[in-house]
Amino acid sequence: SMAALQPLAAATMVGCGNKAAYTITGESDKFAGKYAYLQVEKEGELQTVDSVAVADNAFSLKGVAEQPYSAYVVVKDAGAERPEFYTELFVEPGQIAIEEVAGERPSFKAVGGALNDAMNAVNDKLAAIEAKMGEGADNAALEAEYYAALYAAIMDNGGNLLSQNILRNNYYAFEPQQVIDAIALIPAEAQEGFANMKSSAEQALKVMPGNPYIDITEVGTGDQPQTLTPDGKVLTLKSVVENKKNKYVLIDFWASWCGPCMREVPYLVETYKNYHKKGFEIFGVSFDRTKEAWVKAIEEKKLTWPHVSSVKYWDNQARHDYAVNSIPANFLVDCSTGEIIATALRGEELQAKIAELLK
Repeated sequence: SMAALQPLAAATMVGCGNKAAYTITGESDKFAGKYAYLQVEKEGELQTVDSVAVADNAFSLKGVAEQPYSAYVVVKDAGAERPEFYTELFVEPGQIAIEEVAGERPSFKAVGGALNDAMNAVNDKLAAIEAKMGEGADNAALEAEYYAALYAAIMDNGGNLLSQNILRNNYYAFEPQQVIDAIALIPAEAQEGFANMKSSAEQALKVMPGNPYIDITEVGTGDQPQTLTPDGKVLTLKSVVENKKNKYVLIDFWASWCGPCMREVPYLVETYKNYHKKGFEIFGVSFDRTKEAWVKAIEEKKLTWPHVSSVKYWDNQARHDYAVNSIPANFLVDCSTGEIIATALRGEELQAKIAELLK
């Protein structure tokens, strides 16, 4: 396509200037009378790097990028809080054009520069998968295909900025070893930003099926650890696993504020009702913020199994030990060996697994 050739022609003209110079241009009648801003995110806030008034429906932002970086081009009225149009892009040397994408809603993409072109290729692939989703489609398979495409993009882009951004936004969807492999591609100077993600993935490997369970003794952290039951008693996971009545214990991480957790409740309740007497137990670990909300959910939903919580939201040791980054999360322990034998048993899968084990 012609578009792919333009940056080369432009680059030869700028050749005698600074090799790191960039020009970002945009033209659309939708921009009339507005301002264009180049913004970067720092500490969760957008900061303006450069801005220019739109003239004749067009703008041009120029500067130098010694290193490529992630940014947004925002077009809005002067002093307006909310952007009317914004485009995610990589600021990199050469010519970058903000081009309109055909569709129901006006949207724009950045064309030009290796990172932007790679990002557009990934977005096109994802859009094609998303387009197949909907009524009557095998959405679970398409979702798996979507995340497989994202992971392939991370690996194909070899740890560059695009690779890093995709990993940062989607790491929770990948297997721990995949996360570790992806981080290994990132250049040394950028590795520090992924240290927590890496240690969490390494910890997650330790609680994959086939590993021994880790005792949950003090869900609290700080000077006064308290893993307490709703009536204020200490209850360890070890005591539940070693209770002779129990053959299998499901460690269930949940919270009353978590919608998806609440949708799992009927499956938990039914499996418990059918298999508790045969040796199935649940050990509930809640990430609730208040004791009232936690206890209310237990009572209202009739969750009649053992529960503990530090009532400190995500701040508890068990969450780190089991590398839980999203809930609901669960781990099934075989009491006879102390090994984790399954994880992430959702919906009907839970009862099917327990039925197979306790037939």
